[in-house]
Amino acid sequence: MHVADACFAFHLFAARFPDQTEAELFAFEQWEPAPAADASDAEFSAWEARNPSWRLKQELGDYMDSDFVELIGREGSAHYLESLIRSDSEQQRLRLQIKACYSHFILVASESIHGDPRSAASGPHQRVPHSTPTLDYLGEFNGSSAPH
Repeated sequence: MHVADACFAFHLFAARFPDQTEAELFAFEQWEPAPAADASDAEFSAWEARNPSWRLKQELGDYMDSDFVELIGREGSAHYLESLIRSDSEQQRLRLQIKACYSHFILVASESIHGDPRSAASGPHQRVPHSTPTLDYLGEFNGSSAPH
């Protein structure tokens, strides 16, 4: 397989978390313990409505597939992220954007973002991901507008 064939389109975010545990609590879905087997239907329905919680999805405000989210710690991140990018110019852009103040990077495959739920009545609305109170959006890499 040619290296460029292994490159997939992704959005990259950077953040500052106090530790790995906090980063994981933000980046991944969180589930409360399931109700006991003798829980009422109402208790079970309430649990289903609350679960999972997912701060990344809440902040981005998009429908997302959690199977295509990767949390990357600072150590060795620049080399690893560059290896996922096919274009030299995009690798250079990445090098300019990575700052020492970031503790973690969150990679979200472009195909895993399925649109803005606020416009579901009129059909999915694709909008470009953006920075949030927690995340700095570094851009899309290997996307359709990216150089090959």
